[in-house]
Amino acid sequence: MGQSQSQSTEPSKEVPIEQLSHELALRFASKCYTHLEIAHFKDNFKTLADHQEGLEYWKEDTLCRFLALPEPLKAGPVVYQMCTYLGAFPFPSLAPCFLTRENTLKIVTIMTGRYKKILKRGDSDKAKLLFRSLAVFDRRASISSPTKEKPSMDNVVREQLPEDMLKQREAEEGFTSHASGFAIDEPANDDEEEDDDDLALAALDSLDAIEVFKHDHRTDRKIHHAMIPAENFKKLVMLLLLMAGLEPLTPLATYGEALDDERLPALDASANAIIAAFDPDPHSNGIKYSTFVKTVTTTLPELFDPFSALFEHFLFSKNINLNRHRDTPNPAPAYDPKPSPIYRSPEDGIYSIFTDTLLSQLSMSLKLFNPSGSLLNIFTSNARFNRLYSSSSDGTSLSSFSRQVTSWQSGTLLLISGTSSDHLSNLVTLGAYLPERWPGPGSGSGSKSIPSSDPASPKPCLFQLQPRQALFPANAYNRMSPWSYFSSKSGIALGCVIPHQSRTNTNTQPPILGPVSLLIDSDISTATFQHDGSAGTGAFVTDPGLETAQTHHSETAQPKKVEFEIDSLEVWGISFPVHAGEDEVTMQQKRLAWEEAEAARRRGVNFGGDKDGARALLEMAGLVGDKAGSRSGGSV
Repeated sequence: MGQSQSQSTEPSKEVPIEQLSHELALRFASKCYTHLEIAHFKDNFKTLADHQEGLEYWKEDTLCRFLALPEPLKAGPVVYQMCTYLGAFPFPSLAPCFLTRENTLKIVTIMTGRYKKILKRGDSDKAKLLFRSLAVFDRRASISSPTKEKPSMDNVVREQLPEDMLKQREAEEGFTSHASGFAIDEPANDDEEEDDDDLALAALDSLDAIEVFKHDHRTDRKIHHAMIPAENFKKLVMLLLLMAGLEPLTPLATYGEALDDERLPALDASANAIIAAFDPDPHSNGIKYSTFVKTVTTTLPELFDPFSALFEHFLFSKNINLNRHRDTPNPAPAYDPKPSPIYRSPEDGIYSIFTDTLLSQLSMSLKLFNPSGSLLNIFTSNARFNRLYSSSSDGTSLSSFSRQVTSWQSGTLLLISGTSSDHLSNLVTLGAYLPERWPGPGSGSGSKSIPSSDPASPKPCLFQLQPRQALFPANAYNRMSPWSYFSSKSGIALGCVIPHQSRTNTNTQPPILGPVSLLIDSDISTATFQHDGSAGTGAFVTDPGLETAQTHHSETAQPKKVEFEIDSLEVWGISFPVHAGEDEVTMQQKRLAWEEAEAARRRGVNFGGDKDGARALLEMAGLVGDKAGSRSGGSV
């Protein structure tokens, strides 16, 4: 299989691609792993392998059992299809391939990112490889009308069969696999240019076999005619959301145990928002190559990160324990599960926008700045999220918001959910990540955070989680519009233009919506979100996928301006473990305790026996009585 593709014009350079594939696996084994890791990998593979006519390989159910893929998600066939393509790397003509030991090692190397140790040139090209591993390369599937039956991944992904049986099965079912699909998909435009596959070129370059690329990749053409069935991609996305916080040593069964009747609908809702970011074709319900790459590289750059920890499990065998004595049982390693990064106190209540599923969804787009200034994945950063303010439990007073939020000295995460009258979707969930403290309450004109001129300084971002996932990073060239603004009179503004306030004019000018901005009114009842690429530049940049949808599909896309009633607003303080001294949570508690004590001290000022005079004086100061309103005695 694939021999005919390797014929070269120079006989002296003729090398079977199977031999080159073997050499690449050996290169990966020697350069990307330790000897102990390879020993663990071999033991895992050999223990579960099937044998047929001298061939040692894994079946689909073997792979699904080892990875403990939860049956309700039905993601097993999708993962298996990916592996039968990735195992053939870098030769598409060998796909779908048997999951032999060498092919499985290549899969682990790609999924964990270890190929970067020797294939630095192709680091940015993984998105194309993943697209091909998930795509259906059949013209009829790509251009099918809404009345035709959509291709099913359960049909596309079949048991590994000998080549003659595979072709017979494909002919009976009426579609083709990766290998023959490339060959029969004749181009509609013979002059269409093909993108270079940098990752495959880097692999072949490491083997001094660049010439083979020209011959083998004739079967790997016209990627722009391919598509990923959205229904099947959703199954994979739900799996990625479920195991977003997975670690290499986490028992695989633990993340499946978290899949209960409450978690499943939440995963479904988050997966729908992520799939919407890929703008599936309305006729075929498929995701095209250009949209896939654009979305993965801009809106969802961390989408496939959970695969790294999942496939690292191939490198840990339960049968190998260097600490036990010979002929003694091998005890199961103790596992101390990490608590959820979302920390809640008993008085926080049950309802919250911020759930573990929403955190997983957010981790697909967002990285956090840790105290050293490094950008890290939400889960690997060891960040802790502490509730500072919730409109559901703390009320909708901006004075309460100010007291709880502006006293926090480090980064925060703002989340807002509401109901829109928009005809596309009623649920709206937006948020902002601010790596530095909120601006204080300031004077009546408000207080704002000014963009730093230092290019290395931490940058905030806006994001949208419903009805579709979108990411709006800070504009690196912005020096005028503040990222965040807070005023007790006009409300909370993110990415808005703040008019100059005259000291002689008592009328406060409200903030003006920027190209990408969120404006929350002063009583936290309504909000307006704007995403308008034609409005110029501002504090945040547009999401490329959302902007394309609004430009080319304005009738069905999300409107450029969305007004909605606020159901809940939450602010979560971000802290990181410290080895010495007090963390931000402890210092915040002390600051709030001091404010309460100071308020109590003011209420108990001793004016001798004239209690009525003392109360009158405090009422004039606005510290007690009706004029005090909901103001805390410690606020100034």
